[in-house]
Amino acid sequence: MTIGFFLVDTGAVEVSYGVIGAGALIRSARRVMPSVEIVQMTDETTALVDGVDRVIRLPREPLALMRLRHQSLVDGEWLFVDTDVVFQRDVRKVFEGQFDIAVTTRNWTHVRNIESFASRMPYNTGVVFSRSQKFWRSAVAGVGKMSDTLQAWMGDQQAICDLITARRSKWKIAMLKGTRYNFPPSLKSSPEADEAQRGASILHFKGVERKTALLEWVRREGLCG
Repeated sequence: MTIGFFLVDTGAVEVSYGVIGAGALIRSARRVMPSVEIVQMTDETTALVDGVDRVIRLPREPLALMRLRHQSLVDGEWLFVDTDVVFQRDVRKVFEGQFDIAVTTRNWTHVRNIESFASRMPYNTGVVFSRSQKFWRSAVAGVGKMSDTLQAWMGDQQAICDLITARRSKWKIAMLKGTRYNFPPSLKSSPEADEAQRGASILHFKGVERKTALLEWVRREGLCG
């Protein structure tokens, strides 16, 4: 298994959170899966994040489209993750299952989903296990037909969900528990929430509100650079 994350310097302040998060992602992966290769997928000018094993560069284009294009050009067993993901346990056993793509559900009891959004995008694609290059090629084609706005942002997640939920989907999809492989930490600590967080293999500090929580978690766990 190879871990791949996408990070492009757009000049926005949010990129600094991406760099910090990617550093924590790398260091947390080294703790629990020290032999796994970690690859940064980016454009032709963005600086490398300290600790990556390899970088793959492509010409700049709208970000959602560019991310999927990166994923369509690599073969083998890959775990594609957002930069605000950290690992608590080894997850390589997921690839013992038979699938083209493995995604996580949004069945988080402590997170309020926006109904219209969740119905359009029932899977959070910040964590995706993949062994099908053809799937990503189809996703690239799907985003290529979308508006400029979606090609720049969220079109990748929409295209992935569309392929999975299509009536005659040709892909073998594994559904993983979001509470284990894509767990958004609770914004309010409680015994139940803390226990659920400790039991997760992958934490995902998704959303603006969790970025501060990510920085605190990084300091507490000693994952600072």
